[in-house]
Amino acid sequence: MFGKTLSLLLAAGKDPLAPSNGVAPQLRALGEPMSDEDLHHRAELVAKVIETRGKLRVLGSKVEQLQAALQRFSDWRDANKH
Repeated sequence: MFGKTLSLLLAAGKDPLAPSNGVAPQLRALGEPMSDEDLHHRAELVAKVIETRGKLRVLGSKVEQLQAALQRFSDWRDANKH
């Protein structure tokens, strides 16, 4: 559930650590003492954010490639019309 929420926030272009979206209240501030569980939770969140950002970059690249291929096809189709 948490990973899905994080992915949805990132897909919507929202900062998952911003106080207004509901994810940040689950985290302690960096200056506060943290238990091992809190540190582990924060590390998992950071890892998921980094992984999701990488996936979004790949997805953006694929979108650009598909747009270019579609443009080439449209140009080819227009050039081959009788």
